Amino acid sequence: MTTMLTTEEKELLTRAANLMEELLETIEVSEDKQTAKELKAALKEVDQGKTRPIEELIKELGLEKDVHISC
Repeated sequence: MTTMLTTEEKELLTRAANLMEELLETIEVSEDKQTAKELKAALKEVDQGKTRPIEELIKELGLEKDVHISC
């Protein structure tokens, strides 16, 4: 006997699998003390306004022809 999944069920399973992958990555990062420390420091710099748009950096480095950002 063969059971077929609907398109909606396939999409739900795909989203669940992606969520599980993201959760596993989050757990891995949180267990790695050095990575967690670096991430916390980077987020603090963002909060303090010490970052700039990636487009500005690309222009400064003259990489406009080589790097394309899609949003």
